[in-house]
Amino acid sequence: MKYALITGASNGIGAQFAKLFADDGIDLVICSSPRSRERLLAYAEELQRGRGIQVHALTEDLSLPGGASRLIEKVEALGVEIEYLVNNAGAGIVGLPVQEYDVGQMVAMLELNVIALSELTAHFVRPMVKRGRGRVLNMSSSAGYVVPHGLEGAYSASKAYVISFSEATAYDLRGTGVTCTHLAPGPTKTNFFQAAGLTDERRMAKLGYSSPESIAQIGYDAMRRGKRGVLPGLSNKIVTWAARVSVSKTLTGKISAWVVSRDLG
Repeated sequence: MKYALITGASNGIGAQFAKLFADDGIDLVICSSPRSRERLLAYAEELQRGRGIQVHALTEDLSLPGGASRLIEKVEALGVEIEYLVNNAGAGIVGLPVQEYDVGQMVAMLELNVIALSELTAHFVRPMVKRGRGRVLNMSSSAGYVVPHGLEGAYSASKAYVISFSEATAYDLRGTGVTCTHLAPGPTKTNFFQAAGLTDERRMAKLGYSSPESIAQIGYDAMRRGKRGVLPGLSNKIVTWAARVSVSKTLTGKISAWVVSRDLG
């Protein structure tokens, strides 16, 4: 039985990924933090209903040290074969300069965005390579292409890591039958920015929001085709291109900081 393992699957883009796999008749292991346990269990029941698939719901806080290892143990205990890995879970800190960060919050974000993603990828690609088939999809962000990213330094750096790590993994996996794709969306209509501390999203909204459904579909299709990476949306492509070719790092930092600033006065 082929299973897809999806982190951050209780809502938003992760929930949409789960629906796409379920609609294709692929069994699931869906994961969330313990805070979303009830919602995850209800969603697992919903996905199973009428589709004839198996859905296992697991909770683990991947922002804590050792969280990825504990999740791996739980998945291994199920005795299932993971053919698709979607590292969707992530968190951000938005609208603050690095010197004002809560250091503990920053470390937890990096544990989730960087360490857990890397550990899960490295663990599950090994049996995939032995079988000669498998797909990995890592959630990056257009923020990872904007350097320097004012008032979003640690988050954008974590997503730059995901882009680099995913591209390198894709290169290493050549000829194995296993692929690694990263999905780099721009602003998406989820609860991400509120959770990251940006309560007023008026400037962000001017860039145009994508829907979780459309972003998940783009990433799902790219993963199934084995593409290395995908940057959805014309405006998203223009913004990241402009950041890469900008001759002024100061200007890039100021513009990006203005977009995510908490002070809209």
